[in-house]
Amino acid sequence: MFRREPLEERIARRQAELGPRPAGAGGQFDHPTAKYLFIGLLVVTVAAHVVGGVLFAVMG
Repeated sequence: MFRREPLEERIARRQAELGPRPAGAGGQFDHPTAKYLFIGLLVVTVAAHVVGGVLFAVMG
């Protein structure tokens, strides 16, 4: 009655309609703000771990 094609086939058809993406376009972060937020949080996390490690080493 309400027969739809499987999800995999719908995705494949949609990808075929879009065509190939040029090299360098897209990637993991299509939105620049998401990339900057990810990098910023990564830097803050690494800095916090380094500062915490130094503090624990100094305190004994």
